[in-house]
Amino acid sequence: MTAAEPNALSYLARRGVAAQWRGFLRALVETLDANLDAASRDALLRAVGARFAALTPLPACAGLAELEARVNEALAAADWGWAEIALDPNDRALVVTHCAAPLVATGADPSGGWVGAVLEGLYGTWFGAQPGSEPSLVPRRTGGRPGVILLRYGRG
Repeated sequence: MTAAEPNALSYLARRGVAAQWRGFLRALVETLDANLDAASRDALLRAVGARFAALTPLPACAGLAELEARVNEALAAADWGWAEIALDPNDRALVVTHCAAPLVATGADPSGGWVGAVLEGLYGTWFGAQPGSEPSLVPRRTGGRPGVILLRYGRG
């Protein structure tokens, strides 16, 4: 990764939120923060992500390459960045690198990391609807950097 990449991804993520929605989303998330503890806020945002996935369902995919392609088609249609999906064979888990997710900073969250909970719900619903999925598995954020959110979908 070059030194400019994190700044470019962060820029693209901020730019990916239309101006008429930035203030509204910031007010919404700050209102959630003022009225809910962090766990409750994240649970609500995961539910929003799950609902968004239900509104944009993916077809059944025959393999990881097709799944990544269908995810990226849906993300592109919403202007929500792109994802790279890899298999971690040691843990039998999917590792999602989501780049340029919509970023709206809040007073308590200048990085806009709250969108990670939305992505957990989004990917959880998409992956959970695939053939052979296991209902007990859920994606969880494992880290990230400016403009990138990392998720792991597997046990543990």
